[in-house]
Amino acid sequence: MMPMLRSLALASLSLALLAHAADPKLKGSKKEAAPKLDLGLPTFKDIPKDQKLEKPKEPADAQQAPSGTRVEEGYSVVRVVHGKGFMRSPDGARPSTPFPQVTVAGNPLMTEKFSSVVRVKSPGKKNTSIEVAILDQRGDTVMEASGELRFGTGVEAEWQVDWEPSGIRNPGEFQVLVRLGGNPMGTFPLKVATAGAPTPAAK
Repeated sequence: MMPMLRSLALASLSLALLAHAADPKLKGSKKEAAPKLDLGLPTFKDIPKDQKLEKPKEPADAQQAPSGTRVEEGYSVVRVVHGKGFMRSPDGARPSTPFPQVTVAGNPLMTEKFSSVVRVKSPGKKNTSIEVAILDQRGDTVMEASGELRFGTGVEAEWQVDWEPSGIRNPGEFQVLVRLGGNPMGTFPLKVATAGAPTPAAK
């Protein structure tokens, strides 16, 4: 009886060893790594340390595309006229009595009362400050006035100043200096003569 039981035990052990050897998953005591899942994500290569990242260049067509332009806000003086009084017309103020020259009289010499109109052009039609000064032969200021130049619907605007009598040293060739926005726009001639002096012919 005992030999038979021993034979059966050996047979069972042999079958167990054969089953263990036939199972490919049971190799030693280590567990096999789980299979990697492919999620379809792209792989990224390492960036070399000795190379700098560069901004992608814009296509040539992008550089040739038109860009927004700012409206020109420059100013130019169209004319400066003097007179006793002015009439309004579609072309701007016109002197009712033109003054080719300003008369001075008395002792000390005093200018007569007169007015000046400055006409300015600006495509931007932007309001700005205006200053007008009358300079004598030495460049000294004899009269001056300031205000604001306002544009309407057109590209030209006018500003008028009424001069009160002022004293001068000597008659002669004076200059009218115009500043817009604090910037000098040039000078314009103004003849100042004593009463009875010949009036220059109108051009």
